[in-house]
Amino acid sequence: MATLEQSTTKLEAAEAEIEAVNKEIKETKAAWNDLKKKAKRGALSTDEQIDLESFDEKVADLNNTLADLKENKNTWIELIRIQAKGDLEAESKPFEEADAEWTAESATGINTDYRMWNVALDDDIRPTEAFKEQFEDIAKFVHMKNEAGRRFFLNLFLLDIVKRAEFNGALKIFPEITMEVTQLIGTKKRKLSGTEVYTVGLNSKRLDTFDIAPPKELHIIAIEAKVGWGTQDFWKCVAETATLYKARKDAGKTKCSVWGVLSNATLWQFVFINEDGILRQTEEFSLNLHVDDEEKIAKVYGFLFYVVKSCFDCCTPNLTPSGSVERISK
Repeated sequence: MATLEQSTTKLEAAEAEIEAVNKEIKETKAAWNDLKKKAKRGALSTDEQIDLESFDEKVADLNNTLADLKENKNTWIELIRIQAKGDLEAESKPFEEADAEWTAESATGINTDYRMWNVALDDDIRPTEAFKEQFEDIAKFVHMKNEAGRRFFLNLFLLDIVKRAEFNGALKIFPEITMEVTQLIGTKKRKLSGTEVYTVGLNSKRLDTFDIAPPKELHIIAIEAKVGWGTQDFWKCVAETATLYKARKDAGKTKCSVWGVLSNATLWQFVFINEDGILRQTEEFSLNLHVDDEEKIAKVYGFLFYVVKSCFDCCTPNLTPSGSVERISK
């Protein structure tokens, strides 16, 4: 029988194989899309036509291989648990205490190295007239000393954008969803958990508005509301966003990119974790809530719209190599 050290080595090897097959599946689907575009132009060679027709079988084989590898991984995890004499007790940190190292190396596997995130915004995306009126009312009638007051502005920005016609009612705002993810690092189990102030995700008709907590892999945007503004607030937002990423990875989602928003109403910052777990962050955007500065408000609104639009694009139907329609978030 393998020793604990040997089992851990086998587990690491299985995880590496799973990552390699996932990468091959992604590359195969990308190649299929390229050949489909080329076929429309009537530019396929005989060999390329054969390749195109064989994609279904190739992807099916890869998926079968992936399923076997995941089963093998689970076997080694269970053996490690037995060899460690029972369930591994997870080392745990809440979002509030998670730093870059814990979030990246211990819990979610993302890369937290500093990378600036710049986006070319659509100048035609502007707040609605209803938004402008409510913005002025909130600034005039709501006290901003605590977080509950600041949330009035976040509610306004989020609701005005999510209900826009561009999104066809496909998205929903979920306040205060409890989330947690775990990761096995050798013989240690690390957990990251807490309550997300808001998330945005797929508005599935299967979800009951009042009674049923939606599956955690449906969430794609994390929004953290604050009063103060410090380094740990930023890393809390990153931890929440990384938790969404890990949850989608664990669920085997086709698209795992996620977005995060940190705001105390006057200051705003956005983060993005791409398919490869690479973190990017924007500069800080500032609003003076005492002044109706349309251009600054429009810039924050436009960036939040971009983030929500990116989320929406991850929820819309995409063609699989077999030609069937697959909803990414399901």
